[in-house]
Amino acid sequence: MGTLVLSAPLEGQTDRPELLHVQFDGNAAFPDDSLRRAIVNRPTDCRLFSWICAVGIDLKDRSYLQPRELDRDALRLQVYYMERGYRETQVDTSLVQSDGGVVLAFDIDEGRPVTIDSVEVFSFDEIPDSSVFRNLPIARGDPLSALLLEATRDTLQTRLRDTGFAFADVLVNYDIPRGSYTAQVMFDVATGPRSRFGPITVRGNRELDSLAVRRMLPFREGQLYQAHQVVEGQRNLYGLELIQSAQVRPVLTAGDTVVPVEVVVSEGQVHRVRGGFGWNQTECLSGEARWTSRNFMGGARRLTLRARLSNILADALAATACSEVGTGVFADLNWQLAGELFQPFVFSSRNSFSASAFVERQSLNPVFVRRAVGLDLAFSRSLGRGLVATAAFRPSLTELDAADLFFCTSFAACLPTDIEVFDGANLLSPVALNFTQDRRNSLLNPSSGFAWILDLEHARGYTGSDFGYDRALAEGSVYRPVGGWVLAGRLRGGIVGRGRFGDVDEDRLQVVHPQKRFFSGGANSVRGFAENRLGPRVLTTDVQTLLGYARPDDAGPVCTPESVMDRTCDPDGMPDDAFGSQPIGGTVLLEVNAELRFPVVSALQGVAFVDVGQVWAGRPEVRLDDLEFTPGFGVRYLSPIGPVRVDVAYRFRGAELLPVATEGLRPWEEGEPEALRLTVPWANGETRTLDWVATDEVNFLTSGARVGGGRDFWSRLQLHISIGQAF
Repeated sequence: MGTLVLSAPLEGQTDRPELLHVQFDGNAAFPDDSLRRAIVNRPTDCRLFSWICAVGIDLKDRSYLQPRELDRDALRLQVYYMERGYRETQVDTSLVQSDGGVVLAFDIDEGRPVTIDSVEVFSFDEIPDSSVFRNLPIARGDPLSALLLEATRDTLQTRLRDTGFAFADVLVNYDIPRGSYTAQVMFDVATGPRSRFGPITVRGNRELDSLAVRRMLPFREGQLYQAHQVVEGQRNLYGLELIQSAQVRPVLTAGDTVVPVEVVVSEGQVHRVRGGFGWNQTECLSGEARWTSRNFMGGARRLTLRARLSNILADALAATACSEVGTGVFADLNWQLAGELFQPFVFSSRNSFSASAFVERQSLNPVFVRRAVGLDLAFSRSLGRGLVATAAFRPSLTELDAADLFFCTSFAACLPTDIEVFDGANLLSPVALNFTQDRRNSLLNPSSGFAWILDLEHARGYTGSDFGYDRALAEGSVYRPVGGWVLAGRLRGGIVGRGRFGDVDEDRLQVVHPQKRFFSGGANSVRGFAENRLGPRVLTTDVQTLLGYARPDDAGPVCTPESVMDRTCDPDGMPDDAFGSQPIGGTVLLEVNAELRFPVVSALQGVAFVDVGQVWAGRPEVRLDDLEFTPGFGVRYLSPIGPVRVDVAYRFRGAELLPVATEGLRPWEEGEPEALRLTVPWANGETRTLDWVATDEVNFLTSGARVGGGRDFWSRLQLHISIGQAF
């Protein structure tokens, strides 16, 4: 390929050549992608991944040379450099003809930049707070960048207006001696008079009284003027669900020491009613209704009442549409009633209080029936931009009716005396302290900023809790734009101190309540695993399955009643679907997630990710070698309600040897009802009736079973479909 420099003749061509590539030569101070965004001529690009177009699939967005913009693009690059302190930059353009189009090259001679030799801030007025002039965006040694000069000017002006100088103005001057490459920069500050907030008027409110609006403002008449409080007040008003829009406007009159404020609000509906109806196999028909008053008894208090029913018509539909609900007590109506009162102002606009209560009856076939009543009392205070601290007390009384196997796998209570403790009503009453800060630029699809949360809980007998524990959970995420892409990361970790049940002095039972254990795996966790399937688990199976499964060599059943009874039965080798998997959680959690999000086409976004994590039963078991590494990729459709997400992840872990729990056995005695005798499946669809009876006792077999042993690639893939980004 020869080199051909084209110029004026292109101006007269009817058909413009395709612009295959744009290259920059000689640039050292700024990368190609930054310079590319400064010009108009853009090259042809692949709509998806570049390698797809490279193999011959034509998915290109074709771009064509704009000859009239060549000289202007060169000028745009010179201006780009000049604004950043490079005043001698020269740019030449050339066009190299290639197969099917041309390549545009910019030859850049950056020259020597002008740097800042000194920075001074001058004012005739007294400024009482010297911190206004510290840590400015510009410093000695920086290039003489117009962008940095403007940023410093804005910073000084904003800081002054936050210290009472509502009319502060800042002028920028600089001097470059002839033949020099250094500059002296001076900022001239005119503060004007120090001002205070004046009368506050409220307009547009109908249901909400003016006093409630004023209370949400962080300033009062007569206080020193601070510009950031105006923004904070507007944000506080938006936090009231009743208000659809709000404007807080200071009325600035030059030279005045009093700044009146106008607050204009637009209210939505005071009352809101919502409902829903659904169906699934485990809850049968279900319905939910919610009523909200967003100005309950005035003052923008919010009262929400909610009712939910499930297992509707479960008995009638048990044989067809609701086969997994169960029968008897498991098919009875489940329900929940809940209410929440939110008070947005408690002595200050920075404080809020909420109180909620619930009472419910829930069941899960064939595991448990749960009845509970509880409260949640929380006091919150805003500590700064996006930073909120919350102190809470969350007592709840729970009564469980469940099989012994549930208590053994969920509470580590396997002895009859221990099970008796849990088979009744117990109190869980922790006190909690929570800190959270959200500085992301978007809740649905953040591309910059950060967020973090620290959650601490403590429960003992003196807090009214039958369960004692200490629990800490911390999570932080960060988002950084990289060109048009987004790099996102999250770190999550937690630990639960050694829990116990009952009086600490009795030391009766060492246990952590299942609600306070950590679980991992799922669409928003380690995506190589299904929901809650990473970490400690127990396999469960019924006695009929153990006694009815034959060995592949027809040497008889895997287990005999005698081997089940003395726990020597070896279930290893049975198929995975012979067992149920019960996550039991752990007391130590560590998760690390990293994502690279990139645009694909239109409203589609692609993601490459890596998730690492593990849950350990206790601190002595923690080993970093146990961490699971699961890479994957996904796509997101950026819908109005949030990203609709499809992720596929790969797990390297093969088969796991897990403990197996089943029911107990005892011999059937003459004279007992025939219905008690075990009926087990046998070959050719037949069944056999044995002289044995299943009991409610928990029986952990001495030998475990290996599950999840698929070795082919496809069996190790995990699919997740959900709404919202993973973090």
